[in-house]
Formats: sequence, structure tokens, C-alpha cells
Amino acid sequence: MQSRNSTFFNFRFAITIAVTFLCVINFGFSEEHDKHATHQAAKTAKLNVKLHTEPKTIKVGESTSLMFHLTDEKGEPFTDLMIHHDRTLHVLIVSENLQILGHVHPEDFESRDMLAELEGVYTVHFTFPMAGRYILALDVMTADAEFSKHLYVDVEGENKMQEITHDLRTEKDIFGYKEEGGDRFTKAVSIRDKMDTSPYHVKIEVSEQIKVGEMVHIKYHFSLDGKPINDLVPFLDAPMHFAIVNTHLDGILHTHGTVPMNGDTDKMKNDPHAAHKMKKSVKTGHQHQGPTPEKFGPTVMLMTTFKKPGHYQIFGQLKHKDQILFPTFMVKVEK
Repeated sequence: MQSRNSTFFNFRFAITIAVTFLCVINFGFSEEHDKHATHQAAKTAKLNVKLHTEPKTIKVGESTSLMFHLTDEKGEPFTDLMIHHDRTLHVLIVSENLQILGHVHPEDFESRDMLAELEGVYTVHFTFPMAGRYILALDVMTADAEFSKHLYVDVEGENKMQEITHDLRTEKDIFGYKEEGGDRFTKAVSIRDKMDTSPYHVKIEVSEQIKVGEMVHIKYHFSLDGKPINDLVPFLDAPMHFAIVNTHLDGILHTHGTVPMNGDTDKMKNDPHAAHKMKKSVKTGHQHQGPTPEKFGPTVMLMTTFKKPGHYQIFGQLKHKDQILFPTFMVKVEK
């Protein structure tokens, strides 16, 4: 009897030890998990960006590596990037005379360094065609928020930029540039490059008076050889990309166009996100995905607001077949 009691006691003692051990492990795991969660929240609370270039002195016509070192507020590598608009990181490049545009991503280059990205360093390559100052805008997304930062670089060379031209036309011929595959186009585009005729034409509808802080609706109508284009296709997971910059070069707004649903632009005015909702993708994280059809046109709408008065250049980028189009218009914003 005493032996049975002793065995039972030993069994209970063993169970107690095991449960205590599991509790300690669980507490440690929970504490570590909480620390990790806190670190993640802190990590995505702030984005710091430092730019290094190779070569250090940027010259006209020479390929330049632009290395963006992303860190959080603690100085640790900022690596929790989600794919948005088919890329982990977007770099927009605009010249100070508002004539040159670039839109590149680390994924666009075969030399992409994945190991460096684990340390928060993301690299793109770009050849600057004119000497002068450029603004570089960086757009990234984490599970918590979107971040935008801008920096400046100065490019040396004899081929100087021309002065800013205040061109307020609402109708233009535009040119197509053949994509490099996979929605890639890594070259600089100058809106003055091609002065001959083009079969592509675009006309915008915009209010005669644009005021600071008021929602603006700009409708783009595209045609080819005088006929409406009904087979535009999504470019980087959006109907159209926009880079909006003023003559003071004090920032870039990177936003996207929407497709009127069955031509109903009034519905879109009431709900700016009607055709451009955000949802979460299991495979790729946050994506800007909405009911953008595989083919659409001839109308795309931009809805935005302007924070300051002045002249703004609105660079557009969209795709027709294998051609990337760059419709660019300037608008004046009043107080």
C-alpha cells in the first residue's frame, strides 16, 4: 500500500514539474513575443533614409547606383516592406525644371542585392540625362502604414537643363516607349525629347479654377489615330500612375488613377476609392487592387488635392499594349 502511495506521489510530482516547466516556457515565449510585437510597432513607426551613390559625384550620361539605406527610429534596418503596386520600393525621379521623369524599383534590375536588402539597403540604377538638381521620392509600405520620403541630388555636366516652361495646354500628342518587360521602364523620359508627330493623343478635362484644399477631378481621354483607345492595360497594378510636383520642388505626391465604372464618373466623384480599393493578399501583403479590368479606356480619372498655391507638373504613366505612355500636364493652383 505504501509503495502504491509512493508511486502515486512521484507521478503527481512529475506532472507538477512538467506543467511548471511548460508554464515557464510559455511565459518566456509570450514575453519574447510581446517584445517582438513592441519592436515591430516601433520599427514601423518612423522611417529614416540615407542615400549613398556610386560614383559619389553624379555626372550626366553615366549610370549611377542609388543606394537607399532605410532605418527605423532606433537605427535598425528597416526591412518589413510589403509589395505594393507590384514592387517593394518605388523611386520617382524628377528634374528641377519639371521636364524629366524616372520611375524605378530594385526589382527592375538583374543585379538586385537581396542580402543587402536584409540590412535595409535598397539599390536602383539611373542615368541622369541633364545637369542640375533632381528630387528623388521614395515610397514604401509596411503592414502598418505607407511611408514617403524625398531627397535631392545634384548632377554635374555640360548638358544643362533648360528653364521651367509654364505650359497650361489641356491637349497634347504623347509618345510611347516600349517597355523592357514585366512593367519595367528604367530610362529617363524627357517630355521635350520627341518633338515630331505621334499617333497617340490625350485631352484632359479640368476645372478652370483649382483652389488649395479642394478635391480636383481631372479626366484624361486617350486616342490613337483619332479613335478612342479602349484597350489600355494596368501598369504596376494601377490604371495610371501620377507624380505631382510643384515648381518649388518641395515634394512629390505619388498617386494613382481610377477607371470610371461603366462610364459613371459621378459615382467616382462621390467615392474617390470606388474603383481603387485596397485589400490584403496572402502571398504579397498589401496590394492596391480594385476592380480595374484587364482592359479599359478611353478615360482615366485623377482625383487629388493641392496643399499650396502655385504651378504643378502632373506626370502620368500608363500602358497600352507594350507601350508606356507619359502624358504630362501643368496646372495652376490658387489660394
